Amino acid sequence: MYESFYGLKEKPFNLTPDPDYLYMSPGHENVYSHLEYAIQESKGFVVVTGEIGSGKTTLINYLLRKIPQTMHVGIINNTFVHPQELLKMICQEFDLEVANADKTVLLTRLYAYLLDKFAKRERVILIIDEAQNLPERSLEEIRMLSNLESEKHHLIQMILVGQPQLKEKLQQKRMEQFVQRITVYCHLDALDQVQVDGYIRHRLTVAGAQNLDVFDHEALKTIYKHSLGIPRLINSLCDAAFVYGYADDVKIIGRDLIEAVAQARNLGTKGDTQDSFPDEKEKEGVGASETAAPILQEMQARIRTLEERLASQENETRNLTRELQARNGNREDLEKVFTKFFREMKKSYDSRAKLAAKVEHLQERLAEKEKSLSRRSSSPQDFPDKREEG
Repeated sequence: MYESFYGLKEKPFNLTPDPDYLYMSPGHENVYSHLEYAIQESKGFVVVTGEIGSGKTTLINYLLRKIPQTMHVGIINNTFVHPQELLKMICQEFDLEVANADKTVLLTRLYAYLLDKFAKRERVILIIDEAQNLPERSLEEIRMLSNLESEKHHLIQMILVGQPQLKEKLQQKRMEQFVQRITVYCHLDALDQVQVDGYIRHRLTVAGAQNLDVFDHEALKTIYKHSLGIPRLINSLCDAAFVYGYADDVKIIGRDLIEAVAQARNLGTKGDTQDSFPDEKEKEGVGASETAAPILQEMQARIRTLEERLASQENETRNLTRELQARNGNREDLEKVFTKFFREMKKSYDSRAKLAAKVEHLQERLAEKEKSLSRRSSSPQDFPDKREEG
């Protein structure tokens, strides 16, 4: 769609953890070096943490490409599981039979598997992604698995990857035994301004961009401001910016366009739309809710208006789809349809941004009325005069 307009071979800012697009910032290089060292030296437990969207999974996928075939790797992504379920999942990752097997049988089969691979001088690595979601009992089960070892070597190496909450969980007193098993710990930080520029140019290069300066200098600064250096947010901003730019026939993306995208996605604002609605307890505090009622009614009316617009746009999208099918592949006609479609998408983004701004304004009005009511209720005439008390 917008690829040909911007001279791209493919979309450069997809949200999938594609190792082809991994940008090796100093932070990524540091974490990768730790992982590489830990695997080469068979360093037991490894813990990697990083903010949401910082590129942890992409880095792990890149690591998997580099791991020799003689290493057997199991990957667990679903971590909202109890110990017994986790043990079954681990066994399944290494193609072990789990049907009708209790915990003792599963452990016996896993131990036999690990001994067999060790005898063949083949390594076994278990990677657990989103490890911050593991219940403490499941973490304890993982610690117990580390007891499956020979006299001098670990039979299985475990890499736990998660958000900063994982570190907080491991800092609890009852996790002390687990922490003692960790031999390598590293944290993946967000990108700084210079690295954000390099990140965007790197992904454009991989996508075959003819112009690496499609985002001007002010746009790059604005992307950093709203993304805070988090790769996933950078991707989200840049991809939407391409949609906006294509719809408006803009070849070079500037600050204003990035600001429009950020506003539509509620990045860098006081909060999302949900946060803009008053809490039930706050409504009760207004006093019989009479003060809030007119504002809430106005808010609901505006939301209904937006819903009607969105429904209209959905109908328009369906009509565009039917029109697209009827065109039967004529390139010039298809481009017209796609352009029309992207413009409708931009209208949808703009409508959401306007609603968020209106709701925020209504919230401010509600807060002002609450303050006014509070001042009145606490004024001196509401309290007995000291002289009257005498």
